[in-house]
Amino acid sequence: MRRSIATIFIAAAVSWGLGAPAGRAAEDYEALPAGPDRDAVYFNCSACHSIRMVTQQRLNRERWDELMDWMVEESGMHPLQPWARKRIVNYLAAHFGEEEEDWDGLPPGPGREEVYYACLPCHSLAIVKQQGLKREDWDETLVWMVDEQGMPELEAEERALILDYLSAVYGVNRAGGGS
Repeated sequence: MRRSIATIFIAAAVSWGLGAPAGRAAEDYEALPAGPDRDAVYFNCSACHSIRMVTQQRLNRERWDELMDWMVEESGMHPLQPWARKRIVNYLAAHFGEEEEDWDGLPPGPGREEVYYACLPCHSLAIVKQQGLKREDWDETLVWMVDEQGMPELEAEERALILDYLSAVYGVNRAGGGS
């Protein structure tokens, strides 16, 4: 129980702007790619083991999820809330996944991983690829998905990346774009 309370306190301290870790811990923190869920991964994982145990892995999303189950069941890790676990597993799979991800046909670019992991849990990416919407229409769609479809709220940085990607790749100015 102490680990989970300490982890929550440290994660809260960072989210409240009290700063990232210092010294050796800062080096471990910097080993994680920047992203909206970097702090959650760092503080949850480093509560029990070195971040190097994370950064040396190359697992697909399913294996990361199974590893989380194992850590809870066998190593005494405090279970995460489902929404937090999903975000951490998404981050790990995006940054420490198998070398060749398929990405379900999404073209490369900043925001591809965020679109993949935000959209695919609920529906096929085919629906995303066919839209051809303006940025403001993509934005309204995200609001609708959160308000009406139960999609987890996106952090501002992640939301901006997703909107940038969707409007650039599946916006009105794309080849064969829609409205």
